[in-house]
Amino acid sequence: MLNSNLLLARIELAGLWAYFHKDWLLQLRSLIRPQLPPEYRLFVESEAILIAPGERAAAATVLPDVSVAREKTVAGSTPARTEMTATVAVIEVEETRETFNKYWLVIRRTPENLVVASLEILSPSNKGLGNRFDQEKHLRKRDSLLEAGVNVLEIDALLRGQRMVPAPLSDLSRFERNAWAAVHEDGRRKLRGWGWNEPDPLPIVTWVVEGDLEVLVDLPLALDQAREFNRWDSLVQSS
Repeated sequence: MLNSNLLLARIELAGLWAYFHKDWLLQLRSLIRPQLPPEYRLFVESEAILIAPGERAAAATVLPDVSVAREKTVAGSTPARTEMTATVAVIEVEETRETFNKYWLVIRRTPENLVVASLEILSPSNKGLGNRFDQEKHLRKRDSLLEAGVNVLEIDALLRGQRMVPAPLSDLSRFERNAWAAVHEDGRRKLRGWGWNEPDPLPIVTWVVEGDLEVLVDLPLALDQAREFNRWDSLVQSS
């Protein structure tokens, strides 16, 4: 069986992250739910992302540079001369696009239905790979959550792409993978980060939901459960 970091690398290289991402997140949800009091609800939220290719698709010229067509004549008429028309070239491009759903966890407190905490595992498009607009959208959403006082946990288990950690945690960028959390307390924001490299085990992260309420986010256990659920080791070895 592959070690956890090698499995993540193989999944990323095979282009299967969008599928594994959901499996891992759902296992995290199952582990977190029993740790929450009944007045807190844990939801999976999603949105559809359109991924365009990074390079321009090959264009095919379907008409010559200049085409000449003769004007039709009415039967029985004797035209004085034949009218000629010219058209410009027509270019057709077929561009491959892929749509997938992006998922994250949100904790809401009832009865207000107020979002108090949000957990997201970054996707390649979040990091600007294939779609810079999704990266910008992700950063705007993250900033909005932080400004609203939501406790955010972000996990970057991808090797490729830009490291998008907050400036005070810039030292996390030297690690291959990282996770960081923002906690709001008494009008202040506290940041905490975890970084790991290929030989290191995945961390078990403490996630403050609200006030004194905190849960353990067991990344390695959830990953092991996800890999067993869809037999990810054999899937990436055969791809």
